[in-house]
Amino acid sequence: MIYTCVLISLLVTLIATSWIWVPVVIFTAPLWIGGLLALYILLKALGLWKWVTRMIGDAYDWLMFRSDKPRKYIWQKFYNFLCWMFPQGEWKTMNYGYAVHTETGHTIVLDPDEETERFSYQLYHYMATGFKKFPNLQGMDIVEVGSGRGGGLAYVVKYLKPKSALGVDYSKQQVSFCNETYNKIENLKYVWGDAENLPISDGVVDLVLNVESSHCYGNQRAFVAEVERILKPGGHFLITDFMATTELGDYEEILKSGNLEMVTKNDVTENVLMSLKLDSNRRLDLIQQRTPRFLHSILKKFSGVEGSNIYNQLESQDTVYVAYHLVKKKE
Repeated sequence: MIYTCVLISLLVTLIATSWIWVPVVIFTAPLWIGGLLALYILLKALGLWKWVTRMIGDAYDWLMFRSDKPRKYIWQKFYNFLCWMFPQGEWKTMNYGYAVHTETGHTIVLDPDEETERFSYQLYHYMATGFKKFPNLQGMDIVEVGSGRGGGLAYVVKYLKPKSALGVDYSKQQVSFCNETYNKIENLKYVWGDAENLPISDGVVDLVLNVESSHCYGNQRAFVAEVERILKPGGHFLITDFMATTELGDYEEILKSGNLEMVTKNDVTENVLMSLKLDSNRRLDLIQQRTPRFLHSILKKFSGVEGSNIYNQLESQDTVYVAYHLVKKKE
């Protein structure tokens, strides 16, 4: 445990001072590449390589999924970078999708230009309809926290017809992308905001949607408290995300804290795995055709294609993908 803590502290320090050492690393590349190769050979010879890779994996998991401010900062910069690197409008959603166990996995009818991201839209449909309980959202003021590239919320507005829809995201680049891409859709707006301090008044929202986003937040308890604050009494909170199976109990304890009552819980891991299986080729093609080669490895992990870490963890049930419907209690 002490070794992991030391390694984590070193990584945080490296990130904070990157503006100093990155230029040095670039100019001295011929020297340190040889040194790293020699270190790798030494660690392999001493039988320590597996220990080092395990420690690096532990540090990565802490930084990306369990830390407070570092996690929040890293995800924000990562999504800003993705939006800068891929400004094209045909990529509108960022989730692992939802499919059923049929030959096609289809659950909804879409326009032809929406077919490429079908499974991601199907997850939005499943969630926004309260797991297919609501025929539409007419008369509702809805908010999506973590709206990303905006396509999911735009789908909800187009097909489920809420009174108004507001997308809130921590990445200013993504907010700008959304307002430029969807500016012709009425009753839809995107703003910058922190999930832990939402720019919305108390008790004015009928439904809050959160799709595969909460794992990026530094303080999930603060996020849930904010959702409770902005919801009207009787308002709906629909949230889905992946998490380590060992952390499921703590996650649900946070969701049920305060004045929120859990109505439904659905484990959709199998549906998400089916989606990733059916959609892997498209995701791989997008990565290989539209991104620099040196980013392919990390983007394959991020996209959840077959064989990626997250895919294998979902398949082994070390990680689960769960959907929740909560309601704010009436006073």
